[in-house]
Amino acid sequence: MEKKLILYFGPDYPKHIEDKVDILFVPIIDIIPINGSSKIFYEKLKKCDWIVFTSPRGPRILVDDAKDNNILDSIINEIQSKKLGVVGPETAKSVKKYLYKDVDLMPKSYTGKELANELIKIRTDCIILARSSQGVKDINEILEKNNKKFIEVSIYDEIVNSERLSQVNNYLHENKNIDYIILSSPLIAKAFCDYIRYTNINVIAIGPSTLKEVKDRCPFLNVIVPNEYTLNSAIELIYRNPSP
Repeated sequence: MEKKLILYFGPDYPKHIEDKVDILFVPIIDIIPINGSSKIFYEKLKKCDWIVFTSPRGPRILVDDAKDNNILDSIINEIQSKKLGVVGPETAKSVKKYLYKDVDLMPKSYTGKELANELIKIRTDCIILARSSQGVKDINEILEKNNKKFIEVSIYDEIVNSERLSQVNNYLHENKNIDYIILSSPLIAKAFCDYIRYTNINVIAIGPSTLKEVKDRCPFLNVIVPNEYTLNSAIELIYRNPSP
């Protein structure tokens, strides 16, 4: 069976799906680590008993910054006595790889909202939200509403790359070979809908927040949602249903 060609905006290259689809990789979000974020994280770590990561890149960026600031061993030691929550399985793998710890909480539905709904059922002193400055605020709103104490520690920024978006727009108008576009976050969906002026394409939106951005900003697009809110599930959807 001929592989389908997907346009994927990243931010990381998905090497693990190369055997099932052909990939045109154009990262439209620049990931900018926040220098010194690990020092803030370590300071707050002593006060909180839960830590939440919402993306696989979070633990990696935290560890890189901790190495630069010579506090990685201190963070690793301190974190062993804490509880960890994550949005989905890829983030859980990243926590295990970089922080050497299994996670304690992952919702059945891989969304920040569902993670927050699980957290409010648990007795906690304080929760650290370690993530992007531009992260969706669903978790914050639910924790605040339920009087859960939390501290947000921004460990990286996500900046839209308008030059690459312009290149994508031109490519889509000049080439008709893309079978699917995968939008993996609300920020990517927002950037895509705001910049791209092309409608004859099949879009896969990963997660309800991403879907909402697409529906609100470009409702004319044909949007498909995988059963699980992961890239792997999106690829399985394409692989099993090869005709757009």
